[in-house]
Amino acid sequence: MPTYDQKTVMQAIEKLRPELVELTRRLIREKSVNPPGDETGTARVLEAELTSFGMKVNEHISAPRRVNVEATLAGAAHRSRFLFNGHMDVVPEGDPSKWTVDPFGGEVRDDRIFGRGSTDMKGGLAAIATALRGLVDAGIDLNGDVLFHAVADEEVDSVHGTKYMISKGLARADMGIVAEPSVFGKSIVIRQAVRGNCWIRLRTVGKAAHASNPAGGVNAVLKMSRLLLALDRLQLKHQPHKILPPPTISAGTVISGGTKTNVIPESCQAEVDVRITPGITKDQVLKEFANVFDQVRREDPNFSATAEVFAYAPPAEIPEDHRVLDAAKKATEVVIGQEPKLSAGYGTNDGVYLIHDGGVPMIPGFGPGDHESGHAHGADENVRISELMNFAKIYALTVMIALGVHEKA
Repeated sequence: MPTYDQKTVMQAIEKLRPELVELTRRLIREKSVNPPGDETGTARVLEAELTSFGMKVNEHISAPRRVNVEATLAGAAHRSRFLFNGHMDVVPEGDPSKWTVDPFGGEVRDDRIFGRGSTDMKGGLAAIATALRGLVDAGIDLNGDVLFHAVADEEVDSVHGTKYMISKGLARADMGIVAEPSVFGKSIVIRQAVRGNCWIRLRTVGKAAHASNPAGGVNAVLKMSRLLLALDRLQLKHQPHKILPPPTISAGTVISGGTKTNVIPESCQAEVDVRITPGITKDQVLKEFANVFDQVRREDPNFSATAEVFAYAPPAEIPEDHRVLDAAKKATEVVIGQEPKLSAGYGTNDGVYLIHDGGVPMIPGFGPGDHESGHAHGADENVRISELMNFAKIYALTVMIALGVHEKA
């Protein structure tokens, strides 16, 4: 049964439903596509909301138009610090003709808000802001401070966002939540672990010649094609993880080669997205790639290629017995009537940097957005209003349980 304070907060948040919907829509309407990256408008909307109910807000600009928001809700005591993290940038909308709504319109249909970033993850940002406003409206004093980082650049490499905040010593906390989507088919789960990523740039070398005499050259694009097909068949050696999916290789997510239609291409570049699980290192990935190179070279003596890692993040997880995990479970059970299961998603997020580089025990994925119906990164991306409301309440109760409520004299 919820406590009196918990009931008071949930009632306060329920009254904020119209404001939560409108805030989500306003955030979606601010185009923060990355690349090229410009979180300014989104940051200003969020800053106005957070300052309206008394939060202390600072901007941290890591590069032109790359804005990070740091907001603090000070507790009556300062025993612990709780960090919420979420990103303001979104992926490009893709082909607008595939959408049935304006990708940046924030249209509402029944229980859903549509638009790029609704699920990933402006809905999560709005839910955090509403949770904090609910705590203030309900007059709850916490025994610790709550930090809220709305960051730039998560959809590329986090250099201008979470990595920047960590490097400046701004991400010091005792625990926290990365509010990435964690709903699967309407079921709320806690993403206890996330896979890491190892992005590799390949280059094949050929010999230029006139295209009318292809035998006089070596076609680097065809060599790359052979290599990518071989890598597509590669299964990385790994130890099965209790909740994470196995490692994956997506070969040729970016490719370029050739200079002119009538010239045999002498070089080709391609990028490969590798998602890794605990126990796999980038050296292992490069070694297994080298074995594939050797195999292709045995079949084709003219094959020549190189590989380099240009981005890397290790996998990360939070211990099952950590108090923030326990608090999130208890809060969810109060709000929806059942304890969430521990699970994992396919992607990588800023949780890996906060855990490994920042030293903060973070739940690396716990937020609104359904992996099955939310269409993150796809056309008609959407988030359920009911999910946003549930998570606003869950977030508020989680910090109350994790930090404790200050008893008024």
